[in-house]
Amino acid sequence: MSDYLAMVATAQPEKSLLNAFNLLQPHGKYKIAFTESPLSDAPEPQIPIVFVQPQAPLFSQITQDRTSLSVNIISPGSAHRDDLAARLIAHPQTTNVSWIGYQTYLTPPEWLAQLQARFFAPLRLGGYRENPAASEPLIRPNNLNLIDLSAIRHSDVPDGLGKEPNGLYAEEICQLARYIGASTHLEACYIYGYPKNLQSAPIITRLLAQILWHLFESLSTCQKEDPYDPNQQNLFTVKEVYIGDHDHVLHFLSSNQTGRWWLRFRNQDGTFHFIPCAYEEYVTALKGELPATWLRYYQKLYIL
Repeated sequence: MSDYLAMVATAQPEKSLLNAFNLLQPHGKYKIAFTESPLSDAPEPQIPIVFVQPQAPLFSQITQDRTSLSVNIISPGSAHRDDLAARLIAHPQTTNVSWIGYQTYLTPPEWLAQLQARFFAPLRLGGYRENPAASEPLIRPNNLNLIDLSAIRHSDVPDGLGKEPNGLYAEEICQLARYIGASTHLEACYIYGYPKNLQSAPIITRLLAQILWHLFESLSTCQKEDPYDPNQQNLFTVKEVYIGDHDHVLHFLSSNQTGRWWLRFRNQDGTFHFIPCAYEEYVTALKGELPATWLRYYQKLYIL
C-alpha cells in the first residue's frame, strides 16, 4: 500500500460512486485504493483511510484500540441523546473536538454546555459562513474526521437524507474536505448519511465523489510542516507580541510555505505545545487582547 495516497473502504459495492469519481479529472499524481470488503475487515495501512457508509459509524468502531480521541465533527446537530457527536463529546478519552456546521436550534443546550465545560471548539453554521477559513485551524490538529452528509441543506442534495432547509452548501462541504486533506495528522475520515441505494440518488452520488476529489487533491499537495521538528525551524517565522495588561509575551509562528499560523505555549514541564490558530488571532494579540485559542488551551490545561 506504500504506493497509494489513501484507501477508500465502502460498506457495500458502490459502482455508481466509483463511476462518478472516475469522471473527475485528477490534477495531482496519486493512486487511490478502493475496497468493497466489509469495514470491519478493511486493512489498516500506513495511509489515511476513508470509510464511506450510509449509516453513522458505530461508536465502538471509532473508539476501538484508541487511548485518546481527537475528532472533527461536521454535522447539523440532533435531538437524539445517543447521537454519535454527543457520545464523543462526553467520552472521557476524547481530548479534543472541533464541531463544525452545527445548527443551534437542532442542538440540545446541554451538548453545547459540555463542549464549553471541556474547552472544545464548536463553530456553528452561521459562524462558519461568516468566515469559512476559521474552520481550518480547528480541523488541523485532529486525526479523526466525521462528515455527516445530512449537514448539507436539502435544496443542494434533494435526493439525500437531510431534510433541513438550512445547512452547508455543497461547495462548503467540499472546502471542508480540502481542509481535512491538508491536515498533517489525518488518519481516518468517515463519510456517512446518504441513501443506501446510490444508484437512485445521482446528485448526492456526484457530490460524494467531489468531496472525495477535494480531499485527495488536498492530501496529495499537503506540505509537511511540523513546528515540533527542530530540523524544520527555517520554515517558520517567529513573532513575539507583548500583552501589557496581562504582563505576558505570546509567541506566534507563521509558515513561510503555506501561511498557516500557530501559537507556542509553554507547558508546566517546560516543553512547548504548538496550537494551530488563525492570522486574525495574531491581529487580536497586537491589540492587547489574549486570543480565544490561547485562552481555551490555558483553561483546558489548568482548570480541567
